Amino acid sequence: MNDTYAVIHSILTTTFRVPDHEVGPQATLEQLQLDSLALAEFALILEERIGVKLDSAHATRLTTLAEVTEHLDALRRGEAVGAP
Repeated sequence: MNDTYAVIHSILTTTFRVPDHEVGPQATLEQLQLDSLALAEFALILEERIGVKLDSAHATRLTTLAEVTEHLDALRRGEAVGAP
């Protein structure tokens, strides 16, 4: 994938200690066992590292890592992004 995905992967494996083999583009945030507090922390860390804000509509427990990556990349390009 791209550098955004690499940042996501790094955050999940280091900060949240998700095993590397569980992190993949089609993994959902629920499958990675991120609860609501962890999701909020994940969004804040992403904003700090990438510079764009991941809103809650694009970070539900059923959202895949590929979808998070696509959303953040669109925001970084300055594209308007509606709800999923």
